[in-house]
Amino acid sequence: MTNPLVPLRIPKLDQGMWQQPDATIQWLRDTRLGMFIHWGVYAGPAHGEWYMHSAAITPAAYQNFVTQSSPQQFTADACRPADWARLAQQLGAGYTVLTARHHDGFALWPSSYPLSWNAGQAPLKRDFVREYVAAVRAAGLRVGLYYSPINWRYPGYYDVTGTDPAHRENARLMKEEVYQCVKELVTQYGALDDFWWDGGWLAEQGTDADASFFWEPGRYRDSGNGWPVDAAYGATETGTGLPLGLTGLVRQSQPTATATPRSGWIGDYDVDEGGAVPTGRLRSGHLVQKDVQRRQHLGPNQAALMQQLGTFMKANGEAVYNTRGGPWDPVDGQYGFTFSTNTVYVHLLPGYSGSTFTTPALGDAHAVRAYDVVSHAPLQLSIGTGGSAGAGNQATITGIDRTRYPDDTVIAIVLDRAVIPTDIARTRATSADSIETAHGNLAANAVDGDTATRWCAADGATGHWLSVDLGSVTPVTGARLAWEFDGHRYSYRIGASTDGSSWTTLADLTATAGTAQVQTVGFAATTRHLRVTVTALDAGCWASIRLFEVYDRPFFDPSL
Repeated sequence: MTNPLVPLRIPKLDQGMWQQPDATIQWLRDTRLGMFIHWGVYAGPAHGEWYMHSAAITPAAYQNFVTQSSPQQFTADACRPADWARLAQQLGAGYTVLTARHHDGFALWPSSYPLSWNAGQAPLKRDFVREYVAAVRAAGLRVGLYYSPINWRYPGYYDVTGTDPAHRENARLMKEEVYQCVKELVTQYGALDDFWWDGGWLAEQGTDADASFFWEPGRYRDSGNGWPVDAAYGATETGTGLPLGLTGLVRQSQPTATATPRSGWIGDYDVDEGGAVPTGRLRSGHLVQKDVQRRQHLGPNQAALMQQLGTFMKANGEAVYNTRGGPWDPVDGQYGFTFSTNTVYVHLLPGYSGSTFTTPALGDAHAVRAYDVVSHAPLQLSIGTGGSAGAGNQATITGIDRTRYPDDTVIAIVLDRAVIPTDIARTRATSADSIETAHGNLAANAVDGDTATRWCAADGATGHWLSVDLGSVTPVTGARLAWEFDGHRYSYRIGASTDGSSWTTLADLTATAGTAQVQTVGFAATTRHLRVTVTALDAGCWASIRLFEVYDRPFFDPSL
């Protein structure tokens, strides 16, 4: 009976910029819930943020929603960021994101770009971003800003290569405004936690990544790019003087901010936008965007929905905050799981009928009690082996109350040990025969739990080894390794020793043809020391390990 591990997230390098490490994005995993605020000129006519486009309104006519008195005028009289922040707190959200500029090109702050249309101009003459940031911070919430490089006010957006010669220069000016706007947002409003890019595609065709040649969303800009940004509106990297791309521009001033992939850069996490409920297998690193505000006033239906969700979160927060999805895959429309330490939370959805639930196999763990998360009243628990072959140790809970929260009834099952096997090599003493000390790639990096760091040998030769001391002789069941690169062959042996001198081979993968970055190896031994020896390498690779985990319980990696 094996136990699932949490799949590893390994930062990727894209267009010269690494994704943020796990430690930097952990707050997103822990807070779990944020409030996304769509608010701008379109709140006046109250037809949603795509109104200018869907109704084919010209830029000049659209500006009238700001400058001309009418029932549809965007006056911002109802702009009360403190109320928004209070609503986010009531919702149970840990962060908020405001549309600082949407596709209509209206900036909610006084931008200095000469062609900008922004809130600092008459008749509004306000800085809504500053008001929002101050209110959110005062409420103890994390701050996110949304920014879209799309700008429907520029005809060049639909013809950046210049079928019409004037469009190419118009597109360049549009790009230039983007760089100035982003520079202002990341330098004028203090620390930002999340930068929510949107709309990196061009002419609303292809993908965001397809448009990278134009926006240059990575670390640097190319000095030979066909749409150059004037030095007055771009920025250069401190130290090197190189012109910064969009992500480089954000990171230089906001080094810990997370970002979505919609600029054309890979992003720090994936996004599912819209109202569709995610389906299929358990995914890691995803967020779901939900629109919560589209009018100058929050409508009663929206307010009621958010208060309802807030009530649920207050009653069931322990099954959401500081948890991870899993350990098992959900069943669409019926049930799903979250977990924390030694507790599994079962979320029973409307498609699941009845007041009894039987878990999948619990591996080597045993359920010791179950309770209703809302009332904390104990639930009847029985242990069995299930009806199907290989079902293994399972828990059945009966007497579940489905009436209070029928959309998501949550029960807790407490196990006699951690839900996920613990890496017993974490932070243990390490040694290696070769270390690339000049770049800080120390042996200890392989057991620090951080996939953004690594041990690396000082040269590209084979035969180099890394060893970990578990502290005492202990039974082990296998290991999980994360190599420096994906798609490359690393051949290796794993050996064991009780005294650090005499070694026994536990697993020999010298002949492996596998190129997966993450690999698991099962074995049974009682040992104190474990050693990985690299026996063969692809050209261009060195002996380099991001993570060397060791386990003392049966395990498997569901992502492999």
